[in-house]
Amino acid sequence: MKESGNDFVLPVTTYLNHKIVFDLLAVIEDGFAQVTNLNISTTNASKTTGSTEGEVGFGLYGVKTKIKAALGKERNSKDEQSANEERVHTPTSLFSKLVTYLEEESLIIDISSEESLHQLENGSFVRFNSRLEKNPLVSMLDSFEQIGVIAMSFQGNKSGGKKNNDKDVLNQLKVMRKGLVENGIVDLICTINETEKLKAVIPVYIDYFVRNNMNEIIDGNYTVIGKVVKIVKDPEDDINLFRNTGFKLFKQQTLENIFLSMNRNIDEQLDFPEIQTKVSKPSMLVIPMAIYS
Repeated sequence: MKESGNDFVLPVTTYLNHKIVFDLLAVIEDGFAQVTNLNISTTNASKTTGSTEGEVGFGLYGVKTKIKAALGKERNSKDEQSANEERVHTPTSLFSKLVTYLEEESLIIDISSEESLHQLENGSFVRFNSRLEKNPLVSMLDSFEQIGVIAMSFQGNKSGGKKNNDKDVLNQLKVMRKGLVENGIVDLICTINETEKLKAVIPVYIDYFVRNNMNEIIDGNYTVIGKVVKIVKDPEDDINLFRNTGFKLFKQQTLENIFLSMNRNIDEQLDFPEIQTKVSKPSMLVIPMAIYS
């Protein structure tokens, strides 16, 4: 797989939506061949050999590889050696194969500046390098929840109204966060070009991260490949960061007023991100296929 004109790279995928990868390859190849058999015959000079049979296998996402070989007894004429190999790809190797096909067909558009957006239309495959961060409100609630758990652990077995109040607040934070992570989906904000403020919003499924943990990619620089579903070039347009949450019923101005108040009341000693309700131009909404380094 080539990346932005560079040499072939071996992707280390941190996030991989293998369902999309499998579906697209099945469409391209008119379905999958379940088993690939390779039959190899060789002719050796007459000599005495024993009989042997070996098998090597490993399992990953239902993936297996087996190798068997058999040698015949001594003959005055010829011996034959045959090998049967069953080969099945891993999800990451299928992803690499899919990207190779997309590149050969010139179907991937590399995004690095606002000018690149003019090449796009809804449904385009895109690839970009970016710095990733969570939806700021989700990030803030995660931090508040962790601080609350630590604070309550220091209180130990103490009883009293303050501890009960802290517990109630912690439960409210958990409920609020749950409303923001609807069906296991959360938005990541990708900063592609800091100078031009070019961004992408990618809704990700937590289950598709390695060990279901997205925290290791936050603030890191990764490559994203996906499919565009919205392009924002108009100043009057934007991407609502709460469109998939329980907050979607609130008007935009109401949300902005609520979170503006929260921004003002955050303790100055705490370093929390400014809460955003939308991402404006230039930006795009992308369904991610993979996040890798």
